[in-house]
Amino acid sequence: MSTLRFRPASEFICELNITAHANYEMLVDNISEADVKETILNGTVTENVRGGGNKYQFEVVVVIADREPCHFYVITVWRINKKRPEDKEKSYRRRKFMKRKQKGKTCPRCAKAELVRGNYPLELSGKRYGEFEGYGCPNCGIVFFTEESSRRIREILKGLPRRPLEPAELLLVLLYSTGEPIRGAVSFMKEAFLLFKEKLQQFGVPALSPHFISYHYGPYSFDVVESWHELKRQGLISINGRRSTNKETFSLTERGRQEAKRIYDSLPEPLKKELPEWRRGLDELGNDGILKDVYKKYPEYTDRSKIKKNVLLEGMHGRA
Repeated sequence: MSTLRFRPASEFICELNITAHANYEMLVDNISEADVKETILNGTVTENVRGGGNKYQFEVVVVIADREPCHFYVITVWRINKKRPEDKEKSYRRRKFMKRKQKGKTCPRCAKAELVRGNYPLELSGKRYGEFEGYGCPNCGIVFFTEESSRRIREILKGLPRRPLEPAELLLVLLYSTGEPIRGAVSFMKEAFLLFKEKLQQFGVPALSPHFISYHYGPYSFDVVESWHELKRQGLISINGRRSTNKETFSLTERGRQEAKRIYDSLPEPLKKELPEWRRGLDELGNDGILKDVYKKYPEYTDRSKIKKNVLLEGMHGRA
C-alpha cells in the first residue's frame, strides 16, 4: 500500500500572508515559515468550527488559515504536545474568529469586506514600527502581511525587550488594576484603547495591536470583543447586566484574578503603581467623560461615529 509523498516547503507555490498575531505565535512556539507551508501542504484539513478558515495539522504543528485562489491567509499557529512555561499554554492565545466567511467576501474574520492590498503599519502599544505590505480589511482592520513583510515583522518582535501583551491580557490587566468591575462596554473599550495607545507606550511595555478602527461610538476593536467572549468562555471574566447599557458590568472571576495577577506582576513596577490611580480616574469620568476625552484626543477615530455631532456637548445619556 503506497503512502502519500511528503511535500517540502519548496513546493508551496501560493502566496502566504500572515497576521502579526500569527507571526508572534511562530516565535513563541519556534515555528518556521517552512513549518507553516509544510503543514498546509501535508496536513490533515478540517473545518475551523469556531471561526473562519480551516485547521491544518501536520504532526505537532497546527495552522488556522483561510484559502483563496493562490493565497493563504494565516490567522494563527501553534505547536501541540510541547512542554513550555505555563503562560504559553493559555487557550486565549489561539485566536478564534467568531464569524464564518460569506460568499464573495475575503475577510475571514468579519466576513463583510474584501481584503485590500497595500502598506499597513505595525503598531505595538501605540508606537509604529514602519509600514509593511499586506492585505487589510477596511471594515474590521485585520491585516495579513506578505511573506517578506512577515519576516521583517518577526525580526522586530524578536528584538523587543519583553514579550508583548495580547488583547485578552490588556483586558485582564485593566480589570485587575483596581479589582473593581468596569461598567459599560463602551467605557471598557475606550479604557482598553487608552491603555494601548498611551499608558503602555509611556512605560515601554509592548502589546500586539487590537486593531482599533473608527466605528459607531469612536474607537472600536473586533479583537477586544472576541477577547471578551473568549475570556468569559474560559471562566476568567463574568459579564452581567443589561447589554449595551451602563448597567452591564465586566468583572474578574476567582480564576481570572489569579491569571490577571500573574500578568500584572510581570509589568514594570512604576506602571503597576500608576495603573490603579489612572483607571480610577477614568472610572470617575464615567462613560460620557471618557468619550469626550477620547473624541478630543483622537478625532481620526470619530469619522464613522453616530454621535460625533453631540458627544462633546451632551454625552451619551446612559448608553454603553
